[in-house]
This record gives sequence, C-alpha cells and structure tokens, in this order.
Amino acid sequence: MAVRAQTHLFRYLKQNLSRQRCCTYLSAAYRCDELWNKRLENPLIKSINPNDYFYELDRKHKREGKVSAIDVDLFVNSLSHKNGEALLDEVVDVIHRLRRSPETVRTLPSTNHAVLRLLLDTDSTHILLKLISDPLNYGVFPDHYMGNLLMDYYIKKEDFTAAARISSVKMLQEDFGPKVTQVLTLASCYFYATSDNNQPWEDYTPKVEEPKEEVKIRIRYLRNPYFDDHFDLKEPNHIVGKTLAWVSPLIGGTVGSSCELLGWALYNKWDELEAALSLLSDGKEPVAASAINAVKEIMESCEDQDSREKVMSAITRIEGTEGKVAEVDIKDLVDKMLQEEVAAAEATFIKEQEVAYKSWEKLREDEVQFQIEEYKKKQLLAEIKQKKKALEEKEEVIYFFDNKEKLEMLLPERKKKFYPKKKSLIFGKKQPRKVDEGYIPPEVIRR
Repeated sequence: MAVRAQTHLFRYLKQNLSRQRCCTYLSAAYRCDELWNKRLENPLIKSINPNDYFYELDRKHKREGKVSAIDVDLFVNSLSHKNGEALLDEVVDVIHRLRRSPETVRTLPSTNHAVLRLLLDTDSTHILLKLISDPLNYGVFPDHYMGNLLMDYYIKKEDFTAAARISSVKMLQEDFGPKVTQVLTLASCYFYATSDNNQPWEDYTPKVEEPKEEVKIRIRYLRNPYFDDHFDLKEPNHIVGKTLAWVSPLIGGTVGSSCELLGWALYNKWDELEAALSLLSDGKEPVAASAINAVKEIMESCEDQDSREKVMSAITRIEGTEGKVAEVDIKDLVDKMLQEEVAAAEATFIKEQEVAYKSWEKLREDEVQFQIEEYKKKQLLAEIKQKKKALEEKEEVIYFFDNKEKLEMLLPERKKKFYPKKKSLIFGKKQPRKVDEGYIPPEVIRR
C-alpha cells in the first residue's frame, strides 16, 4: 500500500475520531485485585525472598541444565508492583529458560497470568509486547480474561497499537473467545485502523547476527521459501486487517459487515473483499458509509486493475441499492455493544476468575508436594546406588582369592615392547668391515 494511501487512509472517518471517548469498559471489580493479592499471604510464597530465590534458580539451572516449572511459578507469583519492577529482566530470563527446557510442558496457568499482571501493573508495555509476540521463546499466551483486561487497559490509555497487537494473538490462535472478547478485539483493531496517532509497530522477531566473514556451509538441499500468510505476517495493516476480517462475522449486524470490509481491504485480499460486498448486496444488513468511503480510498492505490474494477463495481451496486448504505457512527455502535456485553457477562467472568484463583492455590500446593516427593525419591535412589557400590567393593575384597583368576582376566593385557633392529643409513644396506692389510697377528708361544 502506498504511503499516500496510508496517510489519507480514512479521511472520511477522521471527523469521528475527535468524538471518540476512549473510556474503560470493564469495571474496577473485574480486576479481582483483592483476591489476587491474597496469594502473597500464602506460606509458600510469603517465605520467598525474590532476589535470593532467583539466585538459587540460576545456580540450579547451571548445575542441572533446567529449571522446574513450579519454581518459576513461585518466583513470579512472589512479585508485585512494589518489588517486581527491579526484577523484570530476571523474570524475562527465567521465563525464557523455562520455555526452552523440557519442563515447559508442566507450566502452571498461574505463571503466565502472574507475568502479564506484573507487566501491566508496572506499565512495562515494551516487555509485554515482546513476550506475547514471541511465543516460541517465551510461551506467554494471555487467556480470555487476561486478554480482556489488557485490551481494555490500552484502549483507555489510547495506546491502540498495543491493544491491536494483543487482539491479533486471538487471530493467530484462531480463538476469539466469548462475545465480550470478540467485541473488544474488534474495537481494538478498529480504533487502530481509524487512528492517525498510533504508536510505532515494532518488530520483536529475534535478530540473527550475520557473520563478518563469508561462511560457506555444504547442505544436502535448499528449502524453498514459504509464506504461510498467518504466522509469517509482518505488515501491521495485514495483521490488523486479517483480525478484523475474521472477528467481524462473529459480531454481525452493521458493525460486523462494515468492519469486515475494512479488514479485507487492509489485508489486501481483493477476492475476499469482492465476495463480502456481493454478500452484502444480497443481504438485509446495511453497511456504514464511512466504511464504503474507506474501501474506496484503499482501492485507489490497488495496482491490480482487474481487481480494482471488480471491487468498485460491487461498491457501485451497493450504493445503487436503496437502504444498503447508512450514515452511522461505528464507534458509537461499538461503545453501546461493549457496554451491553460487559453488563451481561462481567459478573460471570469475575466469578469464574475467583474460582480459578482458588484452584491455582490448590494446584500450586500439589505441585510443590509432588516436587518434594520427587526429590526424596531421587535422593533415596542415589543413597541405594552408593550403598550398592560399597557392597560390591566389599565383596571383591572378601572373595578376592576365590575370584583371582577372573580378576586377572579383567586386567588390561600388557603390551610387549619391540625394539627395531639397527640399520645402516647408507643406502639401507649393511656395509662390510674394513680390513687392515698391515695387521700382524701376535705370536703364539706353545709350552
């Protein structure tokens, strides 16, 4: 998409941006702060000194080459906004170590929750986006409850880039959750798409350092480049567009149909956009005029002449049908929809999360007990192995003469040393002795 088109992408929508009231939709009770902070009173967590505990975790990792999932959970849950801000680098490090070890399959659900809440409470947006953007190395996946909390927080803060990136995780996982999560996902992407004052969309993909000298490696075959059009997406408009296009049909109505058009247009999927327009022309739901104008603006920069003509023809058919284009404010409709869904479902979310917090406490205690039993079992096996070795050595001493022949056979065979014969260095042959012609033998006197 051309820079000019990106700059003037939604000039017909800018009149609505000045009237956007970026309020928080979730109430303060949704955070469940009181119940969440009760974990710090648990004896398992209360006795932990975070600095000393991380030091022990680091030593254990160097000694054994891995970290325990329950140890990481205890460490991150012992942190709060008061003492956690100084240990954020340590949190990232220990989460990365856990993800790259076999213990990652035993990661507790409270671990990711504690990490995300710590980053949210300390307003560490950069680190939070880095973690959720690289699940391969960190394995941090926000659940629906936490995703709602994060999107609501960043919408209130007017950081639509962060809200859109969090909503895109739902698209990548192909799980948009309940209706509240769906509407918050749509709102986050719509606000990002219609705002002209977004934060930069940073690329958190790990950079591979190129060697200074050219290194040639022999390989058996070359792997053909492949683009999966999902996890490989890097263009912000494509990511936001695909999220909008996928979540909008779940919303339905004028909001859903309008945002779906915006999504396919941002995603540059002209065939899907034409199909969506044709479906709208045959349906009963009207589409917002601002969405139609935005699609027109995008199509001006489309280089595919054939696709542009098809899309513009479909738009003309919709505009020519009476009642198909409505002058509505999508932002107001999204606000109303969110308030209704939050009012209907917030109490259920809170109740389910309170149950989850209590179950996590029980699960944590069970995991600690399981680890203690594993350590006892490991220590017992080591003691048995040591006693068995001592008994074998004692047996060898007692029955030495009975097993002398067997023991001698176990000894390494002594190798005989062979000394090479001396050879003359002249032509490789032995030289004849020199005869002294003037030699006179002594006289022998016989008696």
